[in-house]
Amino acid sequence: MRRLAVFILAALALMTPALADGIDAEQYEAFGAAEVEEAVPDSARDALGGVTVEDALDADGLLSRLADAALDALRGAVGSAAASALKIVAVCALCSLAAPFAAGEAARYITLAGCLAIAGAAFTEAGALISSGAEAVEEMNAFSRALLPCLTAAAAAGGMAGSAAAKYAATALAMDVLLSLTRTLLLPLAYALLAVRTAAAATGSAALDAAGKLIKWLAFTLTALVASGFTLYLSVTGAVAASADAAAARAVKTAVSAALPVVGGIISDAAGTLAAGAALLRSAVGVLGCAVAAAVCLAPFIALGARYLMYKAASVAASAFAPGPLAGLIADIGAVFALVLGVTGASAAMLFVGIISFVKAVGI
Repeated sequence: MRRLAVFILAALALMTPALADGIDAEQYEAFGAAEVEEAVPDSARDALGGVTVEDALDADGLLSRLADAALDALRGAVGSAAASALKIVAVCALCSLAAPFAAGEAARYITLAGCLAIAGAAFTEAGALISSGAEAVEEMNAFSRALLPCLTAAAAAGGMAGSAAAKYAATALAMDVLLSLTRTLLLPLAYALLAVRTAAAATGSAALDAAGKLIKWLAFTLTALVASGFTLYLSVTGAVAASADAAAARAVKTAVSAALPVVGGIISDAAGTLAAGAALLRSAVGVLGCAVAAAVCLAPFIALGARYLMYKAASVAASAFAPGPLAGLIADIGAVFALVLGVTGASAAMLFVGIISFVKAVGI
């Protein structure tokens, strides 16, 4: 009877109120899930609607909203990109028609006029899309400052204090580094690439052409290095810390059960129940984080991707009849869109990897 009474009292003491969908209400507040919901950027709210942590338990519903938003963005982006590409091909066609009537220096002026016309048609929208990509990176970084502490707290409550801290540090540092690089180096390099490649095509300068290739290589290499370094560091530190957490959790569980034969087993099982609740919350917040990150970069990603593909197609079409420098310039402008696309995609990918590493981790 005494053991039964102890069991009942311990069970009552460990009972906590829960939300109807299975998320523990106290953990929801303690781990900062409400702050995560408040930090969702406006662009993600527009795409996903009034999304909450509870909505994330229905992953199919979030995917459906994302798919609808992607289709809407795709319709507008493809039409706009196609219209821009057609304008550029029309410029190339005019230059091609005028070329037979020019000789010597006049032919160079036709190429120069074509380069300036292409630059004028592309630079305005290129600047807008570069800005949208930078804004998406900043929004994801700001959202991660509310998301990562919540995931870290939930992971620590599940018995992964060491690995959670390591993953938080790695993800937060990588996001800050990429944001700083984007602001101070990568976006200025994108504008520099536009200017240098336009000047190289207009003047035929080999030095400017080499400078443009160097800028392009540097920008893509820096982006790849940050993403690769983050993935490698997260894998190594996460694996080491996770092993230490698992060993510590087993030791504590065994010690408690041995020291308190009856109540110790109850406490150990209760700790497992609380860890399971933390894991549920961690999974829901992780799904929400992935959905929000995808929604934030959805519109700029689709717009940049559509511009890149259309400009590549325009470059191939122009190479059939237009002077060589014009087709090369169109391809180089497409490479600028690819650069900003890569920076935006790298930021989203790093946040995805960080979230998944939290969600897939196994605790007590």
